[in-house]
Amino acid sequence: MPSGPADSPEPNHRRILLVAGGVLLLGVASLVCAVTVPVWARWMAVRQMEAGAISEAQRWLRWSAWFAFGGGETELVRIACFRRLGQISRWEAALQSAQEKGADPDRVQQERILGLIRQGAHEVPEDFWRSPVGVGLRLYDGIEACVRGHLARNEPAQAREILEFWTASLPQEAYIAYLQGVYWFNQADEAQALAEFEKAIARQAGYELAHIAVARLYEKQDRVAESLAAYARFASSCPHSNAAVVGLARALRKLTRIEEARAVVGSLRSSSDPFSGFQAEMGAIELELGNYQEALRWLGQAPAPEGQKKQELLWDAALAFGLQEEATVADRLFEQADGEMANLSRISELLTQLAVAPDRKEAADELHRLSETVAATALQPTQIELERAGLARRESAGLTAADLYALHCDACHGPQGGGDGRAARHQFPVPRDLRGDSSRLVSTQNGIPTIQDLAKVIKQGMPGTSMRAFDQLSEDQLQRLAEEVRRMRREGLRDSYVAMLQAEDEEIEEADVQAVVDLRSLPGDTVQVPAIGPADEAAAVRGRTVYFDSGCRPCHADDGTGVPDTVLFDPLGLPVPSRNLVHDPFKGGHDPESVGLRILAGMPGSPHPATKVLTPQQCIDLVHFCSSLSRQPKRTLTNHQRYLEATRCPLPAEIRED
Repeated sequence: MPSGPADSPEPNHRRILLVAGGVLLLGVASLVCAVTVPVWARWMAVRQMEAGAISEAQRWLRWSAWFAFGGGETELVRIACFRRLGQISRWEAALQSAQEKGADPDRVQQERILGLIRQGAHEVPEDFWRSPVGVGLRLYDGIEACVRGHLARNEPAQAREILEFWTASLPQEAYIAYLQGVYWFNQADEAQALAEFEKAIARQAGYELAHIAVARLYEKQDRVAESLAAYARFASSCPHSNAAVVGLARALRKLTRIEEARAVVGSLRSSSDPFSGFQAEMGAIELELGNYQEALRWLGQAPAPEGQKKQELLWDAALAFGLQEEATVADRLFEQADGEMANLSRISELLTQLAVAPDRKEAADELHRLSETVAATALQPTQIELERAGLARRESAGLTAADLYALHCDACHGPQGGGDGRAARHQFPVPRDLRGDSSRLVSTQNGIPTIQDLAKVIKQGMPGTSMRAFDQLSEDQLQRLAEEVRRMRREGLRDSYVAMLQAEDEEIEEADVQAVVDLRSLPGDTVQVPAIGPADEAAAVRGRTVYFDSGCRPCHADDGTGVPDTVLFDPLGLPVPSRNLVHDPFKGGHDPESVGLRILAGMPGSPHPATKVLTPQQCIDLVHFCSSLSRQPKRTLTNHQRYLEATRCPLPAEIRED
């Protein structure tokens, strides 16, 4: 009899059984992976730590954590990583996490003791270094914690004893050579320390801590080119180390290879490690490039660093705020940075005192208070963001002239106007010394500015420099600021004249001093600029002849684009590139009267002379010719790019051609 529909389910049953079996096998495989992969990944992480490859160890730990959801065993290995890196806050957080995830309490306590020993906050048990394996420690963990602990407690002889003991037993171990370097660095023998760190790298090419030590030692000695080479080797030997990439970018930045630095550190944007340091370095790079808002955006994203790195982050943020006229915010951050460094220095002193005399209760109490203060004031990622949002901005209305100066000018020109503000090193041209330098944009025959000249510069800024326009200020505020600038100039003249009299043992008479100050600060007659009508093609043609006959072309070139090979300097010896009349903005403005003033009055304190032999018609013609050269849009250069151009370093082609 032929099969009917009732006989067809048998193949379906087979398919169901096959699917169910596959699902069961997949479940078993997943269970096996969940059990074995974390164990294997942790074992690999420990092996990498033994080889000094901390970044590789952390990569394996991420695998372990991904499979072992909530596993305390992974946290125990992570604790060891942070301990060896000296990242105290992350070490403490990992201890807490290990407890919460159910790690063995005895092992958590053992890790806590190791960390405290390393910091010098716990006595060093002899069996921890003589027989670390016997007390349940990994060999290098016990030796490293004890050596560093004795050094932290100012007990170098005991640290030396440990190193000699293990050097005899393990003469070829990379981590012993590394700890020898740590010892010699502590003893201020940087040459010997460097030799030992290099020895560690020779024994284990990927020994990350030794690479970091070599590069940072060169940085400490201001041997920036050598630190760059060290970081390049580090990045090659440890390709997954974020520290190598950030260090390489930092060295490039210090060598003014800013765009290269930005490209290098930009590779970490997708990093899963928020503590890689790339946000702070990106902020520092944007600060050097003059992109202050972008700098603050990156600095605001940086996680809370520790120690000196925290101070550096605060300083960079303060500079960025100061360069955007947020002097109040900048001062607050500078104060916090200085306070942090003072606290850290005092903590170091107290640790040394307690190492020598552990029973000093007053020192122990002070150490406890300071440590709590440092922990309580730890920089949060949102703090700079809040400041950046302008929550601390003060209104300018009603402030005195000195207050206005402190708010808008202090960061660049300095508290006394000496051009030595905290942000000055980031600018080119450097900020004007208001006490001693000549004013560039004047309308007088003797080159001494009027109050109106000063107020105009404050309001309009100086295009092509870091001196931005303060056109949001009222006329009254501009007037008060201009008077404050003139007061500083008069003080500078007084101090200079009195110093000259003292150097020559001359009698100082107040009336004489006052007369000299009055004479040297009194504006002369106003330069008369002829009335200049609308653009006239015939006048521009005649002006070209005046341009050639008046000596403009040796600096500005036949076509007005400037002569790169012309060496020009200001009275301070700083390079001054000739103005590109085609693509650069005119510092004093593009209106005909301002251009005429630059021709007739010159720019005091710069190589640009006053041209006093022109007839009114020649002046009009020359103004029309110079204006006819100007093209839009104008080049916008950063401080760094202006410095490169002034020192005759080539600019990127896309900037030269704008």
